[in-house]
Amino acid sequence: MKVCVFGLWHLGSVISAGLAESGHTVIGLDFDQEKIGNLRNARAPIAEPGLNELILENLQKKKLAFMCDPQSALADADVLWVAFDTPVDEQDNADPGYIEKNFEAVSEFLTDQTKILISSQVPVGFTRHLARKFQDKYPGKKVFFAYSPENLRLGKSLKTFLEPDRIVIGTAPGEQELFRPVFLPVSDRLEWMSVESAEMTKHAINSFLATSICFANEIATLCEYVGANAKEVERGLKTEERIGPKAYLTPGNAFSGGTLARDIRFLQKLGDNNHLPVPLINAVLKSNDLHKTWIKRKCKEALGDLKGKHISVLGLTYKPGTDTLRRSFSVEICTWLHKEGAAVTAFDPAIHELPPELQKIILLSPDSTLTIKNADCLIIATEWPEFQKIKKDTLIHMQTKILIDPNGFVEKNLGTAQNIRYLTVGRDLS
Repeated sequence: MKVCVFGLWHLGSVISAGLAESGHTVIGLDFDQEKIGNLRNARAPIAEPGLNELILENLQKKKLAFMCDPQSALADADVLWVAFDTPVDEQDNADPGYIEKNFEAVSEFLTDQTKILISSQVPVGFTRHLARKFQDKYPGKKVFFAYSPENLRLGKSLKTFLEPDRIVIGTAPGEQELFRPVFLPVSDRLEWMSVESAEMTKHAINSFLATSICFANEIATLCEYVGANAKEVERGLKTEERIGPKAYLTPGNAFSGGTLARDIRFLQKLGDNNHLPVPLINAVLKSNDLHKTWIKRKCKEALGDLKGKHISVLGLTYKPGTDTLRRSFSVEICTWLHKEGAAVTAFDPAIHELPPELQKIILLSPDSTLTIKNADCLIIATEWPEFQKIKKDTLIHMQTKILIDPNGFVEKNLGTAQNIRYLTVGRDLS
């Protein structure tokens, strides 16, 4: 099929490369000319392992192209796949109007029988709303709308797209066969449902994962005060057959960024709009915000007044495997440490230059060893694999040997070191 993927940041660039690799002929469409120029040179707008290489391979095979002109991109497209990353503000409120505005900018170029697939994060009812507006404006055109929630994970996006456990697709009754050829080259594990059910599934998945994370962290915090080991409790939970080994029950950092929180906000608004109380959903973000203070509490407990202290931070990006700093919890911590009067030095393998506003707060180091030298405290903030090389000998040049590692990422490396105060969520191993 010929598929036009509209919106080419993280979601759209991964979908474009993945569909081309699966055998479709793909046109990537975006109004940002600089972005299109970079993609034509196999430079994706966000770092994602293997993505640039896959784009280059399919550009060379002529299975993938990028352009700014919607009329040309949609001239004989079988499918318009709307793949914008939905904007979200600092309070995790998404702006679906951005998706609607962009769709309306290309809708006049859609031809009869075009299949329109939405994968941006949008509230329940959005796809139906878009379909009604289109039909009212273009009553002579027969097009078909469906919704399939994105399933990307930063740093692992190509794998989750090309090797999905299943694909959720919401369509109108009787329209499954129209969309099946789009997905079959990727997977035959297709979960069909109504459009609204597919939209709600996305909200439910992310909210369930967020609730699980908060539950695990609340249990872990209690463990610290009663002598229990949260990792052992995690093992007890995951070996319970009604829960299972893949449950999001690993104690550690609070979740950050807008991905999970955005869907919680969608559900909160649905509750408000329908005058329905949702006390569990309302409590999730409050619990997560409270847990964001864990590193701050441990810094104060271990060091007292932070003024003049040298704090080293390993990892700045939102997640390992990417280069985005937006909504990064590590950046939030660095900003707080600076306000408390600490000198903050940081290293991240994907960050070679900081934006001007962060240069005033963080001294960026060229390698992890220099970052740690003379530090009063070391914080493992983003779990890049190279940080697994940190062993007790690496910490010998620290001023005060305090290591804060919320997720227990380097615990195995330290052995039975007696001169290191090691702090991790769910137990105090000092």
